[in-house]
Amino acid sequence: MGRIRMTRTALARAGVVTGGGLFTVGIGLAIDLAAALMTAGLGLGAYCLLLMDVAPPKESRGEGP
Repeated sequence: MGRIRMTRTALARAGVVTGGGLFTVGIGLAIDLAAALMTAGLGLGAYCLLLMDVAPPKESRGEGP
């Protein structure tokens, strides 16, 4: 079996999602379910608004229309 190939963008997104999930689980274990759900919602909102656009535009990669 070969190694799974991922782009830097995919690795960055996977790292952010994994880190957010671990943080949310930690909050859930330390406090309670309600705090974990609020943390998950805030983390998802931050991911969608701030971190989703980590790839350079297509024009700069030479893959224009």
